[in-house]
Amino acid sequence: MTFNEALKQKKNILRNTSEFTKTLYEYVIIPALEEEGKKYMKDFKKSPSLFVDGSCKNYSSNARFKVFLFPKNKI
Repeated sequence: MTFNEALKQKKNILRNTSEFTKTLYEYVIIPALEEEGKKYMKDFKKSPSLFVDGSCKNYSSNARFKVFLFPKNKI
């Protein structure tokens, strides 16, 4: 999906997710290509506070993205 579609999906997920679930999981927009997504997550985990949703655009070679969910205790 495009970045704007991924952002819309993330906002919709967050709107429909319980506050408790939000304390357990992080929702991140990442590049759709597996290797690019892995590289983004590796860098994100080093310094999550430096990343915003649009940061993923710098890692994508084809401008395709997805919303990724992972436990906050894995950061």
